[in-house]
Amino acid sequence: MKSNLFNLFIVISWIVCLGHIIIGFPMDTFIMRAITGIMSIFFSCSLLFLLIKILDKKRQKKMVVNE
Repeated sequence: MKSNLFNLFIVISWIVCLGHIIIGFPMDTFIMRAITGIMSIFFSCSLLFLLIKILDKKRQKKMVVNE
C-alpha cells in the first residue's frame, strides 16, 4: 500500500513538474510555488534514482558477460 501510494506521488510530481516546465504556470501564488518546489525535488530525486538504477543494471550485465 505504501509503495503504491509513493509511486503515485512520484507520477503526480513528474506530471506537475513537466507541466510547469512546458507551460510555465505564470499566475502561481506563494503556496503553489512551494508545492511546485517540493514536487520538483521529488521529480529530480526520482529521475536521479532511475538513472542510477539503469546504469547499475548495465554495469551488472557487463560484469556477467566479462566473467
